[in-house]
Amino acid sequence: MRKVCIMGWFGFLAATLLLCGCGAGTSSGDAHKRTVATPKRICWVQPLKGHPVHQLTQIAFAEGCKDLGYHAEIVGTDTMDIGGTIALAEQMLAAGDVAGMVIWTGNPAWNPLIERVSKRGIPVILPHFPVPEGSVPGATGIIGCDPLAYAREAAGEVGRALGGTGTVAITQGSFNSTENMVATSFTQEMKERYPGIVVLEPQEEGFDAPKAISKAVSMLQANQSVVAAFSTTGGGPTTWAGAQKETGRKIVAVGLDYTRVNLDLVKEGQLFAVIGQPLWEEAYGSVGLVDKVLKGEKIPWWTTLPAPFIKKDTVDSYYILLDKVEAALKR
Repeated sequence: MRKVCIMGWFGFLAATLLLCGCGAGTSSGDAHKRTVATPKRICWVQPLKGHPVHQLTQIAFAEGCKDLGYHAEIVGTDTMDIGGTIALAEQMLAAGDVAGMVIWTGNPAWNPLIERVSKRGIPVILPHFPVPEGSVPGATGIIGCDPLAYAREAAGEVGRALGGTGTVAITQGSFNSTENMVATSFTQEMKERYPGIVVLEPQEEGFDAPKAISKAVSMLQANQSVVAAFSTTGGGPTTWAGAQKETGRKIVAVGLDYTRVNLDLVKEGQLFAVIGQPLWEEAYGSVGLVDKVLKGEKIPWWTTLPAPFIKKDTVDSYYILLDKVEAALKR
């Protein structure tokens, strides 16, 4: 799995190294104030748009649009405000020049918007959050890795590291469909393979780092038997590294995403591993799916991508890739 994912990285890097600028418009409350009007506009709809993980996906989306000749429009609020982001997306839709829409969902609150967009003949791709075909009326397709698969792999890795005994804490960024699924899959796999390990009920850590660390500290202080933690969100590595530092406890901690800060924590030994959700590939690839639909091609409901388990011995290859991407973005 790791080999496939790394090769995918080299594929998109070839395109990224040509980047001179994202060329994306930004909407955070003034979607009607745009200087570019073109029928080849594709919108990326995502709340909490300043989050480091979300910024990575936005850059990948913008690069995909650039390579395929579309104008990228980033639509979203600075906070986790689904209603406010939907309102901004509605403004874009009202402009009448949207060719496609890519929506970062994970919550059924998005479903009415998706259905309205599709009724206008506009393809809607949903990255990152897998849902059964037919469960979201109007959605054209989804793209991303299989959370059930990477959760099972994480359970196996953590269980082996613990020797089959101990207590594991779980935290989520929020209680959404995908993170709930990951937590459940992790728990079930752990119980089946390592019955001697106790898995605690998931707790919500949120997206504010100091508050998340404080919650994790409280969990460690309340349960001295906790020897491992699994976070289902990209902020989880910072959460559990911070909690270990404040409590002086050393645990086997695993979180998500290959951001630079997360890779640093793995390399420094503050984190056991991160799961490499294919954030770039799913965002970049979503544009290709929209393009295919607009050209009359059929696409599968789910375009699946790998998500490697990245430990200290494999982290360096991801640093090299991030270095090259960041260097290209500064040109």
